[in-house]
Amino acid sequence: MVLETIELKDFRNYEKEEVVFHEKINILTGRNAQGKTNLIEAIGLLALGKSFRTRREQELVRFGAEEARVKGSLKKKDRPHTTEIHLPSGGSRSPGSSGASGAPGASGASGPSGALGSHGKKSYIVNGVESGTVADLLGGVYTVVFSPEDLRIVKGDPETRRRFLDRELVLLKPLYYHKLKRYRLALKSRNALLKSERVSSDLLDIYDEQLAEAAGAVMAERAGWLKSLSGAAGEAGSKITDGAETIAVEYKPNLSHIGDEYTKEAILEVYSKGRDRDIFVRSTESGPHRDDFSVYASGIELRLYGSQGQQRTAALSLRLAERELIKKETGEDAILLLDDVMSELDPGRQERLLEGFGENQIFITAAGAFREEALKLRAAKIMRVEAGKII
Repeated sequence: MVLETIELKDFRNYEKEEVVFHEKINILTGRNAQGKTNLIEAIGLLALGKSFRTRREQELVRFGAEEARVKGSLKKKDRPHTTEIHLPSGGSRSPGSSGASGAPGASGASGPSGALGSHGKKSYIVNGVESGTVADLLGGVYTVVFSPEDLRIVKGDPETRRRFLDRELVLLKPLYYHKLKRYRLALKSRNALLKSERVSSDLLDIYDEQLAEAAGAVMAERAGWLKSLSGAAGEAGSKITDGAETIAVEYKPNLSHIGDEYTKEAILEVYSKGRDRDIFVRSTESGPHRDDFSVYASGIELRLYGSQGQQRTAALSLRLAERELIKKETGEDAILLLDDVMSELDPGRQERLLEGFGENQIFITAAGAFREEALKLRAAKIMRVEAGKII
């Protein structure tokens, strides 16, 4: 998979820009806050319709504009593919919001012409066909983002790890999107009932049935994918550390006491036993929405006992594992987005890391001058970014 061109219209600090990329290595240089990461963010947006930087989608629209547009033209196994996303501004925004943060997923419906749709909702146009649902976007573009924030996957809170887990599963298995959506809708309905003045036992029985079935489907997918991730991360970590450490990932389901079958009956029993407690606290206290996973290096849980170096190695191993799983599952080489992750590596390590990426197309942001000679990247395309312009 190769991203050949990208068109940006009123995205972040880009007013209007069209960029042609190299099929292998693309380096974005320039001072901070000029738009390097914004371009990386736009590429990542093509995969899931969501920003990897923020949930506040309106921040993606340039200040004063009605909508933002991102269009990518790709080559997938020698066939063309286009993905276009339109995002509305969502109302008034402060002047400071157009710079360095980002998000997707609010509203914005528009046709190929770029004008907002009648309902002002977010829209997707895949190979010329317009859709208002993210499900039609999935499976079109595969990206893997490497950033300094990856450290939070290893040592951050459970919510950060759940977001990572769900993002990767949705990217690789579009059907998981529907399973997760079904679970979230069932959870929302049950919680709304628990917050009502009078909780109907009969209605709660129905919601419990729906929630238990959806929960089992989500947990089974998570367990299977984390097992695959653990194996791939172990291989990646061994290469990075020259065999000194073994990285492993372990699923920590909230409903761990039911075993690893994740059957509807077992989960229903959990909701039945916890019903009085849930009614008292007016919320569903158990389920996949409280899941977690742990990352280990040679048996040491890194969140609790790992050094900064071990945590960084593990985070990089998870991303490399993600890349391998995408290739294995889809046959496609994902587009790799390296946002300010090379600065801590000497030229030799930079070169070894890039050589290990094989056939993947790579985008790299670098705050200072990037030494092409040191990395032997004579085939790379180096672009300078200044105030939302590619020079």
